[in-house]
Amino acid sequence: MQGKLTAHVRHIERTLRVSAIGLFLAASIWLLRDILLLMFSAVVIACVLRGASNAVQRAFRLDHYTSLLCVIIITCLFLSALLWWRGSVIFAQADEIGQQLRTQLERVWRELEDSSWGSVFAQQLQIAGKSLRAGLTGYVPGVIGSVLGIGGTLVVVGATAIFLAASPQLYLEGALRLLPVTWRPRGREVARELGSTLRLWFLGQLIDMAIVGLLLGLGLFLIGSPLALSLALLAGLLNFVPYIGALAGAVPAILVALARSPTLAAWVALLFLSIQLIEGNVIAPWIQKRTISLPPVLTILSQTVLGTLFGLIGLIVATPLMAVLLVAVRMIYVEAFLERESKQVT
Repeated sequence: MQGKLTAHVRHIERTLRVSAIGLFLAASIWLLRDILLLMFSAVVIACVLRGASNAVQRAFRLDHYTSLLCVIIITCLFLSALLWWRGSVIFAQADEIGQQLRTQLERVWRELEDSSWGSVFAQQLQIAGKSLRAGLTGYVPGVIGSVLGIGGTLVVVGATAIFLAASPQLYLEGALRLLPVTWRPRGREVARELGSTLRLWFLGQLIDMAIVGLLLGLGLFLIGSPLALSLALLAGLLNFVPYIGALAGAVPAILVALARSPTLAAWVALLFLSIQLIEGNVIAPWIQKRTISLPPVLTILSQTVLGTLFGLIGLIVATPLMAVLLVAVRMIYVEAFLERESKQVT
């Protein structure tokens, strides 16, 4: 009787200890959620850089550090050339487009004032505009501080990603030392699979962005929108961010079309809406199913939950984080625990 009581007390103590550790880990993750999401972003970038540097290393027989440096330099040069090539075109025509846009808005404003219901609407817009200007004046210092903070965060994430990509084994072996010796081989397998999953996800994103940019460029060209190529490139790049990127890419294209005519702006808006519906329901699920085997329902659910909890950064990392969690559950829990236990029973 005494032995059973002692065993029961030990079981309760073990349960309480495990529960306390679980609560501590959950609280720590919640308190450090922003830092952990940024670190995960750095890991994603590091995996992509590592995969690209390995490809360069195999192709040109360079050492690891030289190939990584080449990848970083080529990426920076490509982005700079793209910005100079199409950005200069946009900036060169910005004044002309702005003047045309002001002319169109003034014409619409006069038409509103000439109508009975439009005059009331115009007065309300004037009142709202004054309130908005007064409110924005107080927000300017905060906006500047936020921009500087985002810039500093991007620098930290980029530097962390480069260090991780330069010496991945150093950090991997350090993390594996926290595991029991018998678990370390499985830990290495899981780490390799997670890295491969993140690289495939990024490749899928590039394919998705390229398809969206191509469709938008073709559509804008066919309907006669100005700056079709530049606006399509911008929209394709912004499509990396789910939902918000599509809206951010559509706004400048609609404004540029509005400077030409309201009818053209309506066609551009319809084009963006149609392509985003196709991308969200056909293109993206098809790509993700063939790259990371992620069900569309889990993609939408993860983006909704993380976007609501953590904002923009949560929305960006939702899909790769869900893919990583699925791989980890499959390899650690299903294959290493459930299936092994099932084999032992049989």
